[in-house]
Amino acid sequence: MSIFNKRKKNEGQSTNSVMDVQSLSQEDSKTKKSKGYPLKETTIAKELLNFAQNFESFAPIISKICKLGGDVIDLYEKAQHNKELCGFILKRCNCAVAAVKDLDIRRTEYIEFFSKERNFELLKAFSECIEKSKEFISRVSKLHKLMRYLFAGSIENDLNELVKEFDGYMMSLNFSFTMQTRDDSIKIKDYVIQIHELLYNVYNISNDKQQQKNFYGQMDLVITRLKKFQIEDENANSDELITSVEKNEPLLNGINYQKTESHSSEIEKRISFKDSTDVLFKEFSNIDSSTNNIDTQIEIRRQVNILKILRNSDHIIRFFGVAQENSKFYLVTEWMDKGNLCEYYTKFRDNINWKTKIGFSLDICRGVTYLHDCEILHHDIRSANILVNKYHKVKIANFGLSRKFSDVTRSVSHDSENVRYMAPEKLLLGKDEKRKYDIKCEIYSVGMLLWEIAELKKPHSDLDKLELTDIISGIRKRIQDKYYEPFSDDVPRDWQLTVSKAIDYEPKWRPNMSDICRDFYKFSENYSKSKPSLININILPVNDAIKEHKLNNGDKQLAWNSFKYYSITNVEARYWVGYYLFYHGAEIPELQSINNEERNKIAVDIFKETADKGNPSAQLRYGMYLWDNKNYIEALKYIEMSANAGDNVALYIAGKAYWDGVNGIEQDKEKGAKYLKDAALKGNAKAREMCGKNDINY
Repeated sequence: MSIFNKRKKNEGQSTNSVMDVQSLSQEDSKTKKSKGYPLKETTIAKELLNFAQNFESFAPIISKICKLGGDVIDLYEKAQHNKELCGFILKRCNCAVAAVKDLDIRRTEYIEFFSKERNFELLKAFSECIEKSKEFISRVSKLHKLMRYLFAGSIENDLNELVKEFDGYMMSLNFSFTMQTRDDSIKIKDYVIQIHELLYNVYNISNDKQQQKNFYGQMDLVITRLKKFQIEDENANSDELITSVEKNEPLLNGINYQKTESHSSEIEKRISFKDSTDVLFKEFSNIDSSTNNIDTQIEIRRQVNILKILRNSDHIIRFFGVAQENSKFYLVTEWMDKGNLCEYYTKFRDNINWKTKIGFSLDICRGVTYLHDCEILHHDIRSANILVNKYHKVKIANFGLSRKFSDVTRSVSHDSENVRYMAPEKLLLGKDEKRKYDIKCEIYSVGMLLWEIAELKKPHSDLDKLELTDIISGIRKRIQDKYYEPFSDDVPRDWQLTVSKAIDYEPKWRPNMSDICRDFYKFSENYSKSKPSLININILPVNDAIKEHKLNNGDKQLAWNSFKYYSITNVEARYWVGYYLFYHGAEIPELQSINNEERNKIAVDIFKETADKGNPSAQLRYGMYLWDNKNYIEALKYIEMSANAGDNVALYIAGKAYWDGVNGIEQDKEKGAKYLKDAALKGNAKAREMCGKNDINY
């Protein structure tokens, strides 16, 4: 009997092929005995029977490993991040699958292998190891999963253990595989470094755990909401959707926003009476309260409910909601003073240098990468949909809200503007053809926009003298002939190479957005290094600038220059820029030209921005600003963030607020005492005094 027969009976497994071989063997045995065949031939039949039974035990594991191999390839091809690391694991999985397929194809040459129960147990355990490899790739190839993994444990440790286990099974099963243990160890360290570089270079996230946690939490919330959105699309009826929207995304009241003289036929600038925020009101065309349009209005509000959470990215315009005034409906977003990118470079062309171009490009790439990691496609990336604010910072805007996020096969009408950025696989579709709009389509659009930023002119602008229909057909003909817009001689070679890859005619050769981001981050770094005149030798590192600021006779101008220099990529430096605007505007010549009210407004915006990114000092400053403006509940939320990060002043203020229970804050003496004790232990004099008066032991 086969060594696997007992297991098969216990597991209730039997197959027709095994039973057929058994019946044939029994019949053959009787025939051989009656005809006087030697016993040796009967023994051969039994061996064949045992081999068939043994192989049937291995077959499901072989199938599982082959399927896992296909899954790993699919994950690798869809990987948005850490492609090289995913390829490192894929290479091993491919070797394993090849070895297992060889076992299957040449099974009759491996009778001895299939006769050993040890090999069965090893192969079964190996399939579980390959499953772990698949899960590892799934985690590191998408940012929201990677962030969760970063908090759960050590990636380097897990990767080393996984490789060690994988290679151990390959050796034990005598599968052919060339190991380079020393090189692999170096590679693993490099991959882990790349992961942290991804967080910083692509998303400007430091190693600060609180900042990483806030960023991950917001991204996870977007993805969760998006999944709920898609489930509702499939299952909810109109009445249920309306009820949900009225609860989760109520209409804003247009009369709560003061009108200004800045307006056009479609958009206008208004100011919130509540907090003096400048906002943009954009009227929805053909949308009113009639029954025919209620579905579209509800659809837009559902999407805005998700887009509001994208405030985690500085590179995407902020959404405040949908407002109604009389019978009209408006999308409410942040106000961008300088118009769209095309208007901006047309007006300020002479003031735009390569440093500015790189900054614009990096910000746009970071914004698109964030959208993709949130599983959102913009569908219409072009310069008209990139807006510029009063600080000359670009943000992605104008999401196609009249369409659903999930409507990836929709037919987009071609006009003389969007065809300039449209991927060949979409532009060249026949009238009745449909093709899924995917990340690769969007990357092509980004590539054409990066070409435009380099050249400061729209793609195919040499055709603008033609009639509109001729422009469209002219561009289609060019793309059909695989024509690429040429670069001017002054465009850096690396820039040309990155853009050329992004606009490759074949989608499969286009890089991921995170790779494009990395390229532009390197351009930024290299440009700064190659232009020493841009870097003042008196620029201090951020920590040294803080020390300089705190000296009694410290050089405030030097500190300011240093904070300003690092503020683009460093949250701490960005906070100090806000601090100087608020407290030292009169001392810095550069800031004296800005009136005090405007300086304070900019400073508060920076305090909020850096507070939301996890800076404890900013959380305290912004909290105190809200407190002074009598927004006590919201103020306490930010002050507690700072307190939980260990700031002794915030601990005292939060403790006093809960102990006293004033200004609408529910009294909680237990929580108040805890904060006060922690503040006292950190040496806060006021906290110690309050603890003494109220018999709070610390």
